Amino acid sequence: MSLNKVYIALGTNVGNWKNNFNQAVRLISKKVLITKFASVYLSHPYGYEKQNYFYNSALELETNLSPYDLFDELVIIEKKLQKNKFFVNGPRKIDLDIIFFNNLILRSRKLIIPHYQAHLRDFVLLPLVEMNPFYIHPLKKQTISSIYKKIKYRYVFKTKRRQKESLIVY
Repeated sequence: MSLNKVYIALGTNVGNWKNNFNQAVRLISKKVLITKFASVYLSHPYGYEKQNYFYNSALELETNLSPYDLFDELVIIEKKLQKNKFFVNGPRKIDLDIIFFNNLILRSRKLIIPHYQAHLRDFVLLPLVEMNPFYIHPLKKQTISSIYKKIKYRYVFKTKRRQKESLIVY
């Protein structure tokens, strides 16, 4: 059986971002094989603006889990790390979103893949461009890098590339 290639976005703006990411990566790595970890990007908040800046990154992983099983595992991890998101686009300790799962297009009440707004958010796309610029968005039929170049609104304002090595903790 071949493994599924998945891209997950990570975000945080409550508490210690390094600790939040380290804990999330450690827990995720118990369920899947992490193959790449993008740099960390600092961005202005999206949606609700009266909150702290966000730290964003992404993981490329391989798994034999189904999309629903992976989603359930990510929800468990968010609960374990006390996500504490009280409203849409509000502050949170950790946010883990499946952005792409192979080339799957999935629409259900529980799960939407590709992530329904990934193509609009530079803080989601930029880490993905770093890991796989030629990945083709299953719905848009364009590379991630070409979609990123066309984004109208930019939220990312700083890259923390040197921090990347200190984040990978297993």
